[in-house]
Amino acid sequence: MTNSVSSSTAFDLVILGAGMTGASLVHLLQPALQTGMRIALIDRQQIHWTEDVLERPPSFDGRATALAWGSRQLLRRMGCWEALIDRACAIQHIQVSDRGRFGQTHLHASEQGTEALGYIVENAVLGRALLQGLGAYPNVTLLSDTDVQRVDMISGGSQLTLAGGESITTALLVLADGGRSGLAQQLGIRQQREEYDSVALVTQVEMDREHLHWAYERFSDHGPVAFLPLQQRHFAVVWTLPPDDCERILALPDPLFAEQLQQQIGYRCGRIKRIGERFSYPLALVCSCEQVRRGLVLLGNAAHSLHPVAGQGFNLALRDTAALAARLLESWAMKRPLGDLAVLLDYAQQQQRDQGNTIIASDLLPRLFAHPGKLTALGRGAGLMALASLTTPRRLLALHAMGLGQPAPRFASAPISAQSFSRLESADAL
Repeated sequence: MTNSVSSSTAFDLVILGAGMTGASLVHLLQPALQTGMRIALIDRQQIHWTEDVLERPPSFDGRATALAWGSRQLLRRMGCWEALIDRACAIQHIQVSDRGRFGQTHLHASEQGTEALGYIVENAVLGRALLQGLGAYPNVTLLSDTDVQRVDMISGGSQLTLAGGESITTALLVLADGGRSGLAQQLGIRQQREEYDSVALVTQVEMDREHLHWAYERFSDHGPVAFLPLQQRHFAVVWTLPPDDCERILALPDPLFAEQLQQQIGYRCGRIKRIGERFSYPLALVCSCEQVRRGLVLLGNAAHSLHPVAGQGFNLALRDTAALAARLLESWAMKRPLGDLAVLLDYAQQQQRDQGNTIIASDLLPRLFAHPGKLTALGRGAGLMALASLTTPRRLLALHAMGLGQPAPRFASAPISAQSFSRLESADAL
């Protein structure tokens, strides 16, 4: 890996954003890197490397990410899962309930024939695992602490002007720089944005007993709260609140905050003993009106940003990334231009169903469970009780939670190699 460029350096692919999506794409393109593909990975934050140890990975904070079973399979194929095994907590059971009502349902990994429905891992841990391995790849240029001032689309792709005055060109530009991508706006790509008028309050808690690999999702008239298992007695918490309530609750001292949170989740997972640092961020459904152009792709939150209630944001982004990587590996093997519009449109069409279903589910759940009407509440309770007694609908819900409800690219069962990349094929599930 190199970390500098000269003026007018040319790349086959430039990825803007060294977060989880951007780093994943580099891993998935490893076979092409070994056969000459040149990639630049650019991030405006500083990334420090010392003896192959990554310090302060960019865009990874105190939050945690829910990894679906399908995402775990992809991470294993990328060669990143081994670095996560000791810090990724398996979800073996999920309880979904409605506060103050009888309806609830349980999902179990044993019903699906897998060891887990998914995993919870802290963002910093996941980011470190994804970024550390990139240093061993040939033909990768990492440009951290680098800002892209301007993008101009040219006949062979695009030309990027960096803050230091350097100019680089690329056949394909991937914008993976988050939900407020300044370059996407500069290129005239519009977003559909729908505010939820709610805020996600995130923290970690320690309970008085071990979680036994249970995750809890509880809905109320004010929004959902999720307790996601971490190590031993610890949970990652995502609590959705109206903005005014969130501001008030954030200001509470720890004992009062714990009391408020305990009232929301109940005592199924034990009693709260300790509260970690708290963060909050506003929630919105954001979808780009364009995800591909000739020589350009939007990935991750730059393409779509979802409500966290279903925990599917990164899982959907990873499936998109895997599908794009499969198309690019095929193009590279066939010596087709990486920015070929027909190829990119095929990718976008392939992912349209998966994206649509996941976005609808992630949008519908918080709206349905936040509706205050009594008839809606009765319907929610009846639906949860029906799920508890009906195996097939419960299995379909579990498959969606596991990230196995949509077709995904199939790579080799072992970490991807240069010898296997040309044999990519589609599969109905991982």
